[in-house]
Amino acid sequence: MKFGSNILITTLLVYVVLWQIHLSNNVLGIPGIQQLKMDGDIILGGLFPVHRKSKVTENACGEIDPQPGFQYLVAMLFALQQINNSTRLLPNITLGAEIYDTCRSQTIGADRAKDIIKYTLLDNTQPLVGVIGPFTSDVSIAVANLLRVFEIPQISYGSSSAELSNKELYGNFFRTVPPDTFQAQALVDVIRHYGWTYVYTINSNDNYGKKGMKLFHKIARKAGICIAKAASLPSLPTETNYKSALQTVTRHKLGNSHVIVLYTSQADSAGLLRAAKESGINDLTWLGSSGWSNRVDVTEGKEEIASGSLTVGHHEGIVNGFLDFLTNLDRNLGGTMIGNLRNTWFEEALKSVLKCTTASPRSPSVRVCKSNASIPRDIELAPIRVVVNAVYAMAQALSDMQRELCPEQTGICERMKNTLKATSLISYLKNVTFSDAAFISSVKFNENQEIDGDYSIMNFQQRKHGEWKYVHVGYWRSLRNSSEEKISELNINDSLVSWGNARKRPPRSYCSEPCSLKQIQKHKTVNPKCCWDCKHCGSNEVIVNNTCRACNVGYKPDASLARCLKLDLSFPEWTDPMSASLGVGTGVWVFVAIGTFVFYVINRNHNVIKAAGKELSFIIFIGIILCFVSSLISLAKPTDIVCILRRYIGSTCFTMCYAPLLMKTNRIYRIFTHARHSAARPSLIKPMSQVLISMGLVAVQLIITTVWTLSDPPKAIVEYPSLEKASLVCTVSIVSLAVNMCYNLLLMFLCTVFAFKTRSFPRNFNEAKHIGITMYITCSFWIIFMPTYFNIKTSAWKDYMYCSLFVLAGSVNLVGLLLPKVAIIILTKASTETVHVSDESYGERNESNMAYSSRLNKVVDLDSALSKVKAQASIANQPEAGSSKSTDSIRN
Repeated sequence: MKFGSNILITTLLVYVVLWQIHLSNNVLGIPGIQQLKMDGDIILGGLFPVHRKSKVTENACGEIDPQPGFQYLVAMLFALQQINNSTRLLPNITLGAEIYDTCRSQTIGADRAKDIIKYTLLDNTQPLVGVIGPFTSDVSIAVANLLRVFEIPQISYGSSSAELSNKELYGNFFRTVPPDTFQAQALVDVIRHYGWTYVYTINSNDNYGKKGMKLFHKIARKAGICIAKAASLPSLPTETNYKSALQTVTRHKLGNSHVIVLYTSQADSAGLLRAAKESGINDLTWLGSSGWSNRVDVTEGKEEIASGSLTVGHHEGIVNGFLDFLTNLDRNLGGTMIGNLRNTWFEEALKSVLKCTTASPRSPSVRVCKSNASIPRDIELAPIRVVVNAVYAMAQALSDMQRELCPEQTGICERMKNTLKATSLISYLKNVTFSDAAFISSVKFNENQEIDGDYSIMNFQQRKHGEWKYVHVGYWRSLRNSSEEKISELNINDSLVSWGNARKRPPRSYCSEPCSLKQIQKHKTVNPKCCWDCKHCGSNEVIVNNTCRACNVGYKPDASLARCLKLDLSFPEWTDPMSASLGVGTGVWVFVAIGTFVFYVINRNHNVIKAAGKELSFIIFIGIILCFVSSLISLAKPTDIVCILRRYIGSTCFTMCYAPLLMKTNRIYRIFTHARHSAARPSLIKPMSQVLISMGLVAVQLIITTVWTLSDPPKAIVEYPSLEKASLVCTVSIVSLAVNMCYNLLLMFLCTVFAFKTRSFPRNFNEAKHIGITMYITCSFWIIFMPTYFNIKTSAWKDYMYCSLFVLAGSVNLVGLLLPKVAIIILTKASTETVHVSDESYGERNESNMAYSSRLNKVVDLDSALSKVKAQASIANQPEAGSSKSTDSIRN
């Protein structure tokens, strides 16, 4: 549809052109039209922006543009002179020119294209085979739509719009500059080089600015660069428009953007710098496209604002001889030619460059131009290489045609003359190869009839002596790899770059600060790729694709939150200070217990040990040692077997301590209580009976533990008290543990009760006192242990508490019940002979008058004595004097 509409428009324009030709009487002398004519055998058309665009209308020109417009024009004249003076290229053929001023206007450019077309249709004129220009993309598009109908090729030296790469619409269009596709990529690569991710943009409202900025935005988005705020200028911007565009972008408060990208024409670039100066905006770093390049008039008077700016311009090089040609136009051009040039644009350019006037000055400060004045040698040169290359491309194509059509001849043969009139030069231009005007390299058009990207990176800075200058700091070029995919190469010498405003390093331009390794980005709704808030993940979460993801149970994040690591199992280890302390303490008590046991075995027939009941004492010994063993097992790494041993030994050891102790306290209580009423032996007080009952009580505990084990088998499992910890523990139910403990607590309670009841027995009977103190202490730490243990949340400390319970229980029983006997034997050195009490000692001595209190104070081998005591009919109520002798014989 678009292609058809373009054909229709072009056809209408052709009819208009033909109608104007029909009405025209004088082609070259159109009033109000300035042109430069140069005679030759073959004519090249030229369209140059000698004047700037009017600020009011498209149909008028503005002031003279000495750089680059006028220099571009002179560059074509220079190239034509070089070719005409060459004996190698087009010998005996002189190239001429028909050059017009486009004033950067689409309307004026289209009108000048019509003038060129009219020239080609006239008889008795030299053949015009192609057009050099125009400069800007929008003017080139307007001109190309006309020239394509008449198959007149054109080579632009500045039009970079990607739209002109469409060869279906612009098949006759060539250019010696790369398209904006490359320039946009170059701008993006410069931005990436300095790590900028958030920039402002402003573009001109022409094809170059709109299409170029559209491409830039597209490539920038792919590169992860965000546009903080974009603004577009109107077609004929005023100073107010420039200020408004700057305010639009700088008032955007989100982020920290300090870089502004301009895809603007020369005039608009200067206007924006001027507006920034007047508005006091001096904290921006400017990145300009080729519309700015290295133009002096863009920064003139705005040097402080433009200081530190970077621009991308067409790759520049010194074209040998051009400066001499420019500064000596009077000598380099013939009298007629220079007169024609002076009458058109030379005087204007000279006055603009020298800032003088040829008329009478109205102010004393204005200088009068000298009659022999010329362009000064210190003038800032435009990138004229692209113009010279365009002219040489035409010349080389003509040379290729001449060699093909006029073999072994010079000049224009008849066959070539007929071809020039009938066909175009396009097919030769497509295959032309020529030498670059500034570099030792060859140039060839690619499939889009253009050249690949090649740009210079310029930095506007103040030099040591105070002068302002564009400094070449790097280059950008497109490359082709083996797969024919276009890639680029950027090289910037950062040591040459000056950032202005006393900055020594590149500015930062970003929306949000990077998040730390342990944070994720919570993107904002505006520019989400560059703007975000940083959010911390949870303690058990890792970062996966910028999201917080919880680790599975039993895993924890690594230090960088990149992956989940399996938790190390936590359990009491012997290397832990607490485990080591408890283990050493337990070992000491085991040594003491074993030593005491050996002492008891050696002195088993001693009257003190026999009086204490050696059989029950040995059971208590076993229980105490098992307590210490159980404490060590509770510090071992939990396994299924260890868990079973914990359950059985941990409960049985207490029973083996408290069951015989209960038998002993009950025996003492029954003997002395029974003696108040009868001298007969109480039942079940013999050692064997006591041992059997004790073992029966232990068996009950074993049955309870076995039932508990069968109903709830102990296993080593992993518990997770927190997200960051895995504890290897033995399974245990609080209820089951409490039920299992109740039995031992009952035995302890009964022991304590009997110990309390025997507290007032004869003073010399110390066994009851020792048992009482032991049980009071035991009850105390059990009362402390139970609530403490069940409220501890850490499995390791539960194990430490459990271990401490066994150590404490074993040591208290050992110290309170068994060690006193060792001390008594050692300190008193008592006789090791067995005390035998005859029947008379219990009943016959003072039999009728034996006092009750005397019998209570007798502490002998009760088992031996009571076995020989006969039943007494009655017990005397009054004590005898001889009873004291029996009491004195009692020993504990």
